[in-house]
Amino acid sequence: MSETSPKPVEISPKFSEGPAMSDADLAANLLDDVIGHRGVREPVKSMLDRAYRALSTRNREWTRRRVRSIFNKETTRIDHREIEEMRSVIRAKESHAAFKSETARIAAMAVDSASATDRGEASR
Repeated sequence: MSETSPKPVEISPKFSEGPAMSDADLAANLLDDVIGHRGVREPVKSMLDRAYRALSTRNREWTRRRVRSIFNKETTRIDHREIEEMRSVIRAKESHAAFKSETARIAAMAVDSASATDRGEASR
């Protein structure tokens, strides 16, 4: 009998991370990000309508039924363009949030400098 020594087997990092996310799951997660924050008593229909409005401004091929089927993970086929359009909407939202934050910061600095100027004039 020949003796074989066990060789270490390298496990691919792709398989060690867990099960791969399907396109439908990825699209549903992206759609959750497109929808954004949900109000406490906000109906699902209004959330989906908000997502539809955001996506249909990018491409008129989006339908309310398509948005709903992605949200409910009923779809079996996701186009690459749909994924990219959802990512584009998410990037635009993040960019707008950063713009609002920066604008608020600058406005607060302007108010602080104006009040400091007013205090300087009042002490004279």
